[in-house]
Amino acid sequence: PPPPPPRGGGGITLTGTASTGVLGGDWIKDRESVTVPLTPEHDVTVHGDVFPGQNEFEFHTDIDVRFTMSGQTDAGLTFGAAIDLDESDGNEDAGNSPAFDGRSQGGEEIFISGAFGTLTIGDTDGALDWALQEIAIGGSLGDLHTTHAGYNGNEFADAVNGGQIARYDHAFGDFAAAFSANLSDDASDEDVLAVGAKYTVSLPAMELGLGVGYSQLHRDGDGRETDAVGVSLDANFENGIRAILNWVDMGDGADQDPFVEKYIGVGLGYAMDDWTIAANWGEYSEDRVNEKDGYLSGYAIVVNYDLGGGAEVQLGYSKASCADTGPVINDGWHADCPYPLLGVDGSRMSLGVAMSF
Repeated sequence: PPPPPPRGGGGITLTGTASTGVLGGDWIKDRESVTVPLTPEHDVTVHGDVFPGQNEFEFHTDIDVRFTMSGQTDAGLTFGAAIDLDESDGNEDAGNSPAFDGRSQGGEEIFISGAFGTLTIGDTDGALDWALQEIAIGGSLGDLHTTHAGYNGNEFADAVNGGQIARYDHAFGDFAAAFSANLSDDASDEDVLAVGAKYTVSLPAMELGLGVGYSQLHRDGDGRETDAVGVSLDANFENGIRAILNWVDMGDGADQDPFVEKYIGVGLGYAMDDWTIAANWGEYSEDRVNEKDGYLSGYAIVVNYDLGGGAEVQLGYSKASCADTGPVINDGWHADCPYPLLGVDGSRMSLGVAMSF
């Protein structure tokens, strides 16, 4: 027989998404990571096997299943957990799921919540990412609108230490604040601490959201510290127009890599009846010591039509541009732009149907 429900109520819910269509462009990549040698001194980690010059379209199919569990204690505390199956699955390098390893995360998060706020541990956003609004509006197959070289997901250093994050957040009316920690689980001694806050205010004919966050990556071994500070504005107008601004300064301390990296991105969208039309653009600029400045930029356009019942037609296009200057970008953080030193421009396009269940 099935186990009894948690004390105080609760249960398990199952949700999911699926998408199918065609995807192609100047280059196509899968989801694995490879290291591409650019010069004898520098390599860059690219999230996918890159095929420059490939213009053919290919079929796209993707599916995701999410389990969410919840319960409540006798004292009224809410607790729960969730796991994404696509992120918890093993890959060609590791057959076992990291979701079931207590020292790493693989798509799972666990939380407990009450009048004191909410504590979440696992595959969750750091406080900077939690506070800032990304520039994406709408959707596209293959996430073309969020994977071009000019897009910033605000993760900063969230992925270190296997991406296992503990975040505490609490809301006070229209204001909310958060603190997060990502602690080293090996000899690298890389700890990430972050704080963030966001505020939403209703104005005539619009709702305005403001987010601000700060994150610091500290390495005890060599005393290095790298930090990031960012702000975002999100304006939702009653006439269906939405505008988003995202700015992040990833500065370095005195003993850091000899460049300072800044990002700025803008998202614009318009929703009318079943239609959503949106675009986003962003650019990373790098101020290097004794070298030319470099940049990575890109833009995306999406058109969505809601069919009802959880199905939506999605058309997406994105284009990346990479400057042919200076050394490899910091740790391959912008690896969605292949071969940045070669000045390769890349564009992709997708069309199909996305489904939510």
